[in-house]
Amino acid sequence: MRVTIRDVAKQIAVSLRADDQERGLAEARRLAFWFVEVFDSSTLADRQALVAERPDTTGDARFDAMLAAIAEHLCTKASIPLPDWADEPSRFLDIWWFVSGLRSLHAEALVHSPISFARRGVFITSDALTYA
Repeated sequence: MRVTIRDVAKQIAVSLRADDQERGLAEARRLAFWFVEVFDSSTLADRQALVAERPDTTGDARFDAMLAAIAEHLCTKASIPLPDWADEPSRFLDIWWFVSGLRSLHAEALVHSPISFARRGVFITSDALTYA
């Protein structure tokens, strides 16, 4: 079974409703970045389908913007068209979000965030999109 970005958004929404908010946020971040690995391990033919369907809101504008940033980053890398949903106004933040949460990493995140993230107000560290 293929896991789409829409499926990941649903899982993130569940994580964000967890009783332990800190744990829920950590799980939501893990799920969002896990989708990068899912996409990268998929065939070129499947990749567009993985991001095509508009995800419902996660209930947190930060994660809605992050998922759009991830979709744009992956589509650009794979040279496939970006789905329209990723450019909806609700996929951009008015207040910047530094995903790491550590002030000491803000400068690095400002410098190293891919444009698909930075233009949405989402800032990540240089290794956030890598996986083991």
